Amino acid sequence: MKKLRYTSVAVATLAAATLASANNKVSADATNNTVITESASQTVQDAVSDAQNAVNSAQSNVNSKEQALSDAQEKAQTANNAYTTQQSKLTDSQKNLANKQDAVKQAQNNLDNAEKLAQQATPENIKQTQKNISDQQKVIQNAQGNVNDANTELNRAQDQLNNAKQKQANAQKLVNDKNLAKQDADNNVSKAEDDVKNSGLNEAEQNVQKVQTTLDNIKKTNSSNESVLKQNQIALADNNKKIADLNNKIDAAKKNVADAQNNVKDKQQALATAQKALSDLQNPVAQDETSGAAGFFKSIADNKDNSESLREDAQTAYNIVTGQPNAYQNITVEWAKKAVDLGQEKDSTSLNNIEKALGYYQHWMTYRDKYGLSHPSISLTAVAIAMLSSDFQHYSDEFNHPILLTAKYGPFYEDEEDISAGDVNPIDNWMSEKADIDNYIKDHPDAATYSFESNYPLTQDEWEKDVDFWNDKPVYIGHYTSMIKPDANYVGLAGNEYEIQPLMNNADSMDEIIFNPVNGMDFDSYQDLVHSYLQNFKQEDKIKTLNANVVTANQNLINAQNAVKSAQNNVQSLQANLAELNNGSTKINKAISDTQAALAKGQENLEFEQKQLDQANQTLADVQAKVGTKAKALDDAKAAQSKAVEALSQVQKALDETNDEVKAAQSNVETAQNNLNTKNNDLKNAQNKLTALNQTLSNLENSKANLEKAQKALDNANDEALQANKDVITQQSILSSLKKNKEKADAQVITAIEELKQAQSDLTVAKGRLVAEQKIAEQEAQKDNQPTEQPTSQPSEQPTAQPTVQPSEQPTAQPTEQPTSQPSEQPTAQPTEQPTSQPTAQPSEQPTSQPTAQPTEQPTSQLTVQPTAQPSEQPTAQPTEQPAIESNTQLPGEQKNEEPQPMTTQVTTKNGETSIVEPTNSSSTQPTTKQDAQQLPQTGNQKSSSLIGLGFAGLLSALGLTKVNKKRKD
Repeated sequence: MKKLRYTSVAVATLAAATLASANNKVSADATNNTVITESASQTVQDAVSDAQNAVNSAQSNVNSKEQALSDAQEKAQTANNAYTTQQSKLTDSQKNLANKQDAVKQAQNNLDNAEKLAQQATPENIKQTQKNISDQQKVIQNAQGNVNDANTELNRAQDQLNNAKQKQANAQKLVNDKNLAKQDADNNVSKAEDDVKNSGLNEAEQNVQKVQTTLDNIKKTNSSNESVLKQNQIALADNNKKIADLNNKIDAAKKNVADAQNNVKDKQQALATAQKALSDLQNPVAQDETSGAAGFFKSIADNKDNSESLREDAQTAYNIVTGQPNAYQNITVEWAKKAVDLGQEKDSTSLNNIEKALGYYQHWMTYRDKYGLSHPSISLTAVAIAMLSSDFQHYSDEFNHPILLTAKYGPFYEDEEDISAGDVNPIDNWMSEKADIDNYIKDHPDAATYSFESNYPLTQDEWEKDVDFWNDKPVYIGHYTSMIKPDANYVGLAGNEYEIQPLMNNADSMDEIIFNPVNGMDFDSYQDLVHSYLQNFKQEDKIKTLNANVVTANQNLINAQNAVKSAQNNVQSLQANLAELNNGSTKINKAISDTQAALAKGQENLEFEQKQLDQANQTLADVQAKVGTKAKALDDAKAAQSKAVEALSQVQKALDETNDEVKAAQSNVETAQNNLNTKNNDLKNAQNKLTALNQTLSNLENSKANLEKAQKALDNANDEALQANKDVITQQSILSSLKKNKEKADAQVITAIEELKQAQSDLTVAKGRLVAEQKIAEQEAQKDNQPTEQPTSQPSEQPTAQPTVQPSEQPTAQPTEQPTSQPSEQPTAQPTEQPTSQPTAQPSEQPTSQPTAQPTEQPTSQLTVQPTAQPSEQPTAQPTEQPAIESNTQLPGEQKNEEPQPMTTQVTTKNGETSIVEPTNSSSTQPTTKQDAQQLPQTGNQKSSSLIGLGFAGLLSALGLTKVNKKRKD
């Protein structure tokens, strides 16, 4: 059997891929040359025949789909045209309906007006209208008379205007005549002047006039200077008088300054005296205030008018607050001097806090009154102990009773003590514990008999019985029971304003002396002692009076100082005025001196110019004597000229008067014409009103007929509107039916396009398969004609397996002609851009070493499926899944608020192949068909586009053409 060998790299790769995928075994010699049997060659020829049949079938299918598309397009165009025509008919019907509806509205308005008029058509209204017509006819007669009068007045004014214009013309003629006469006089003067021009007369006259003018100016200047000199002399005398008066005022003002300065000294002394009196009173008051409670207690202890027991109680209280040893109960409070800051503002010993505690006692008594209890006595010793207890809360680092902290702070007095802190009234704070009892009784009603309120008044026995009951109950009522203790006595209240703990101020304490009471007084007596002490030590009235004295003395001093400043300012002002007056006198004296010098110079100039005038007059007389007759003729001509000017002025004045008469007459004519126009308008209005009244009368008399006519017009308009509405409904129904037909036809066009695209894709695949089969057959034929033996060794650099995809570059010996079966035009709907690079699996370069036996020429028939990287050619097999219309593009006939446009599809056929242009819309919105090849969905039709990127081996493998039906050994 003759061996068939393939030595081309591409063919070897194709054969290797083919044989590798076959189930039958194929042998290879030592040189790796692949051998294909003759039976395999027959199989390839059969495959070519099958592929050609597939192409023919696919082409027939394409032709069928093209015809189907053309038919669908024709039907769609017909449906679209019918829809557009019907839509125009519907628009016309709608316009007609709108017009008919407007006509109905107008007819209804006319009917409404007719009904109103029919309601007004009563005999009374008709009679009144007839009367109005009669009255209006009289008005017209009067208006016609006014028009006649206005015409008469206009004619009279026109006559006056004509007369005035005639007088104006006559006056103008006189002006013209006198103007000619003046021109003659001017010419005579000019001629006479020419006659005497060279005689020197004019020069002499001008010289006389010039000198006379200079002399007059000098006289005026001298007269003005004399007036100025006189005014300056008067001003100087007046200024000197003012200077004398001002000097007297300055002397008096200086005396006022001295008097005011002496007054300041007196006021300063008065202020110092008032301030000393105030200081003498305030110093002891300040000392008493600083001592606070100590001063208060000391004043009571030192007052021999008080009872011995009260003085002893006050002395004990004084010793307690000042921290004296063994002040009470033979106990020395070691921390007293450290905790108590006597008399200071926030301390419990301040006088303000002593007075504030009085209110606590009064508030406490209102609670005790509710229980029918007595008012406890006040003990100064208890007050002092309460002050220490209150200040202890500020001094210690914990809020507690000092009697309970003796181990840490030392001994304290034995008493019954209540303490409270916070910005609340301590009495309310302590009494609030009653809520514990109330809450307990809610849950245990039997306990109500021990509520401290079951008996009134509350007795000591009852109180003790109730306290015993509550001792073993879960209540906290120690402060409350202390407040309502019946036999409570010898108490003291105090409070400070220190910050006890963060967010807590004002520690208050109430103490009741339990052991060894020394003295007690009722609350009113204690309150009187406090107020009396405060009033006596504060000296408020005296201090207020002395303060007022100091204020008055200080104000008097300020007034005196202001008086000094005012007097000094007055002196300075007067001295400034004096300087100004002295400067004025200096200026006036200089002006007088300058004026006197100017008068002297003016007198000299006057004498000189007088001599010049005499000489000029003499020169003029000499010239006039020489000129003689010519000079007289010039004088006569000038006299005649003056008369002509005067005559022209008079006639011009008369002409001006006639002009005014014409203007006045013209104004009268215009006024008369306006009056006539007004009267004519009045007449016309009256006639129009009469016409309207006649029409109204006619309408009233014919109202019934007009009403029937209006009703009939409305009925006709309604009938026409109903018919127009029915027509609109009919046209709308037809349009809806046509729209469904159009949408159906458009959908059929889209379906036909998709089917045609699928048929084209199948045709492209079939052609690709045919070309591949033909390529294999040609290569097999070439190998049959080669020698049967090959070199025993191949170049060592030949690759054992060639890439399955064609390289990005074609061999330099490519044939210049493409196969005739390749389409010369690409589909216009294909993407406008192709990828600029091959798939990454393609090698960038050809193998550097090719087999020596490679054919020098390429096959004459080249595969129609070109690599996608060739920029000059578009692939014939494009993806079939590219959408014809993107998602944001409406289908034909579905444009919103637009008339439907026909869908068109272009089909181009050349050399047995068909290229489809996507359906387009006649509107400006074009469907976008460009797609990215890498983003196409992997559908069943993807296989055709994938085959483009494969080499021969991959293509044959994909098509199943590498099977060998029969195995054969070499």
